[in-house]
Amino acid sequence: MSLQGAHEHIWHQSQKRSFVQHRIDRASHVIPVGHHLSATIEYDCIVRTISSAGAIIDLSGRVELPESFFLRIGGMQDEIGCTQIRKVGCERVVRFNMFLDADYLRLVMSR
Repeated sequence: MSLQGAHEHIWHQSQKRSFVQHRIDRASHVIPVGHHLSATIEYDCIVRTISSAGAIIDLSGRVELPESFFLRIGGMQDEIGCTQIRKVGCERVVRFNMFLDADYLRLVMSR
């Protein structure tokens, strides 16, 4: 199963909700959370697709991330809490710890 298929499968398991994926291919940053919620390292990544529930990100190299981390999307100042669902090579399927507001998602896509 492709990453896109896995992402859609995870989000579409419930018939009550569906989340539209938006392709943005935006340079962004992954921020692992260390002890005492300190963030000391940032990794460059590309957000390939995004929805109000999660994203597919591309991390170059063999970066090992904790299960939970923050994502800062290029052009935005907010850090979004994420949980890694699946990893295949350099791509990761992540879900957001809280759904993104529709207005915020439109703002992300417009920048």
